[in-house]
Amino acid sequence: MKLRTHGVWAILGLVALASGSHSQQPAIQADQARPGHVLGGLDGPGFAIAYGENEGILIAACQNGTLHYWMRPEIVGVRAGDVTPHVLGGHQGPVVALAWSGGAVLASAGTEGKILLRSVPDGNLRATLEGHRGFVRTLAMSPDGKLLASAGDDHVVRIWDVSAGKLVDELVGHANWVMALTFSSDSQYLASAGYDQSIRIWNLSGPDKIPVIPIKPASPADQASYPLTLTFSPDNRTLAVGGTDGQIRLFSAKDGNPIRTMPGHASAVTGLVFHPSGNLLISASKDRTVRLWNPTNGQAIKTLEGHQAWIQGICLVNQATMVASVGADQSVRLWDLRPMPK
Repeated sequence: MKLRTHGVWAILGLVALASGSHSQQPAIQADQARPGHVLGGLDGPGFAIAYGENEGILIAACQNGTLHYWMRPEIVGVRAGDVTPHVLGGHQGPVVALAWSGGAVLASAGTEGKILLRSVPDGNLRATLEGHRGFVRTLAMSPDGKLLASAGDDHVVRIWDVSAGKLVDELVGHANWVMALTFSSDSQYLASAGYDQSIRIWNLSGPDKIPVIPIKPASPADQASYPLTLTFSPDNRTLAVGGTDGQIRLFSAKDGNPIRTMPGHASAVTGLVFHPSGNLLISASKDRTVRLWNPTNGQAIKTLEGHQAWIQGICLVNQATMVASVGADQSVRLWDLRPMPK
């Protein structure tokens, strides 16, 4: 069912993701960030990770078609290796994408081309969404929990009504695989990153006549980059984009103008998330590191090491006082952002 296509803002180059503002946010000290607990027990490489603050559940998606999850008491205040994850099955191939706004429904998808919707916290299957032709590479759920966006190898971004489990829209424009999706904090806009080297912003409220804005390399010697991950800043003014060249690029979400480029990673950037304060950007990479950045001036704050293989996903945990990362070393690692105890 195709309702309409929307006005689109496209960037030929790279991208990033969004979150809402939070009052009474616990204190963090990025330059004192340090390794926390290691949660092992995954039955294969991890491809995606998500956390629900209300339920206090951390979920990782694995190559073997399983979801592994831990409850808040099992991820805060435990010793490394002490916790065996709970396991959910249901997929017939590797699970590479998760979407969860922290509400009553969790979405997961992968190589089989189907999307599974599960109830939280019991994990029961609510619906199976079908329609994609091929690999579903990315999912995003609107912050209000009403809409699910999905995309992958068939180049089409699909929008689903989460409550009804029904397709409500198809967004056509990408000319290659769609690698990443993210919603704005007000659930009004969706950003998509394609292997056609474009970033598109879709207005979910109606058509906008927004121009296509090409982003050219800074110099002819610059390496071509394909966007893999993207996020809006909490105020929705900035898009952060991570690509295959290991660089993070910030763009104005209003007009697509480049703000700055942040080099540092030695390999592809696979995950990005803004802290709710907007003063901290966190990245993950195939170079096995998690890095903390000041998005205002583009300066690197700290590099966190510990993974023994590439990292594929990151998320914020425990009121955004911790970062969780998952990777090919079959582990989830927690990184503590809180000030060091005196």
